[in-house]
Amino acid sequence: RVGRASARRVIWRLRRVRHVMSSPPGSDGPPPPAWWRQAVGDASTSGVSHAARSIGSLGAIAPEIPTTTKLLLCGGVAGAFSKSCTAPLARITILRQLQSTGQVPGWVPGANQGILRALSKIAREEGVRALWKGNGVTVLHRLPYSSINFYAYENIMDWLEGEGAFAKSASQGRGNRRDETRRDETSGDENRRGGVGLGWDVSRRLLAGGSAGMIACALTYPLDLVRTRLAAQTTTRHYDGLVHALFVIGRDEGARGLYRGLAPTLAGVGPNLAINFAAYETFRRLASEHAANAKKKNDGSFVLPAWAVSLVCGSSAAVVSATATYPLDLVRRRLQMVKCASGARVGIASTFAQVWAKEGFVGFYRGILPEYAKVVPGVSITYATYELLKRSIGVDTGRL
Repeated sequence: RVGRASARRVIWRLRRVRHVMSSPPGSDGPPPPAWWRQAVGDASTSGVSHAARSIGSLGAIAPEIPTTTKLLLCGGVAGAFSKSCTAPLARITILRQLQSTGQVPGWVPGANQGILRALSKIAREEGVRALWKGNGVTVLHRLPYSSINFYAYENIMDWLEGEGAFAKSASQGRGNRRDETRRDETSGDENRRGGVGLGWDVSRRLLAGGSAGMIACALTYPLDLVRTRLAAQTTTRHYDGLVHALFVIGRDEGARGLYRGLAPTLAGVGPNLAINFAAYETFRRLASEHAANAKKKNDGSFVLPAWAVSLVCGSSAAVVSATATYPLDLVRRRLQMVKCASGARVGIASTFAQVWAKEGFVGFYRGILPEYAKVVPGVSITYATYELLKRSIGVDTGRL
């Protein structure tokens, strides 16, 4: 009897789980198309009152987690995973940016120009593990950086669009909130008919992306500086790890030394991520509209699958943003290494002038090829992973 009772309880629980996974909440029938993309209640990404639909078995069975935690987790894991995948190329980029300064033993101007040759040189002289030198610090930096970056972007967009926690009805209490404040994928057409066109959408994304990037960068900059110095070490060791590097820099250079090069970094990160976010979301919106129109016309037009759209949009956005801001990134890397080599004080303007005088215009793009090879897959992996994780843990903000 006990065995039969236990079996009945197990069968009842399995039926309940299958019912939750096959029907939208509050419904006894089959799910409508894409029911999991609809947010209930306030669509805020702040985690205070955002009730997101569960997506798949993980979202339905996992314990309820605040939306803020989910978004921070998705952004951090996506950024860290992407950086780990492209760490060898990132190290080559840093070494190339610094090779003409004489601060990296064995790397002289004009030598080791090919990516494969550079990879083999590092593996031969320092070992294969050296290709990921400094990646531990990179991951520690990227986890909070990417978390803050994506989370700030989502909330700044909420503020600019008057949605989520920033909806006008929020001050009237929970009882008077709109059932849905998030725009769906077809609301872009309605905005354009109402006088809000693609240009305004792009402007909001530029502002939100640039602001989010600078906030995240300023809060996590010391880790980025340490990462650069650890990656630049070859046969001569100045630091024994993250904690030692932070201690030595703080002792020898003071607190300001941990933020050396912050100004050009913010000047580069702001427009870089502004272009990145704006281009990616704009391309995705245009691709979605094209797919919707092709489906309506049913004329056999070619439509890329979702994973290919993420790849193409992410790659295009990465190339454009990297090209526009690479000179600032190069100057930032060299400023970060100034105290490591000498006690001289060097500023942004003098570093720009020095590069122009010694290396010309080409010097500002030294190492750009491994940078392209890094950012194209890196940005694509980041966006694709972020979208996948959001769906997997049961949160959908209606963008990205």
